[in-house]
Amino acid sequence: MAFEIKENSGMFEVLGSISSQNMTSLKNYFESIIPTTESIILNIEKVSSIDKSGAFMLEKLYKTAVGENKIISIIGRQNKKIMNTMKNTKTHYILSNDRV
Repeated sequence: MAFEIKENSGMFEVLGSISSQNMTSLKNYFESIIPTTESIILNIEKVSSIDKSGAFMLEKLYKTAVGENKIISIIGRQNKKIMNTMKNTKTHYILSNDRV
């Protein structure tokens, strides 16, 4: 399944699946946004699945934003469909405790 990105008042919501097949598109989309904004809220609570490469890509985006002194919040700690993969890849630390 592909993914969809919805933007609403500065919050970006990803719907669908994040996998090695589509992670480059997602990466390119957010890498184009990072330089143009001071903060990013990325909601992945409705992501239906994520594979290891998708988890590592999110971690790389997180590190890129932090490296450019941007505020980034990735919302999705309550999403049980992705937490197993995020914990197994040790990337769950990027998920914010905040919930939208």
